Amino acid sequence: MKLRNDQWIVLGMGIVGVLIALYLKATDSEFDKFFPIFYAGISMIWIAFINDRRSCKAKKEKNQLKNKL
Repeated sequence: MKLRNDQWIVLGMGIVGVLIALYLKATDSEFDKFFPIFYAGISMIWIAFINDRRSCKAKKEKNQLKNKL
């Protein structure tokens, strides 16, 4: 899967967020301090890999059928 520049940025922000959260966990910070950062970082990593609606196979096939008619 090839990522666009904006997806790479979101992925990088997510990785940095997870690393910061792990550092806070390693320094025995309270749960309230590191968990929101960890959760946001994991969410950003996941969001970076969501397919773009413009690349949906069903939409492409529908457009191809329209063009054939």
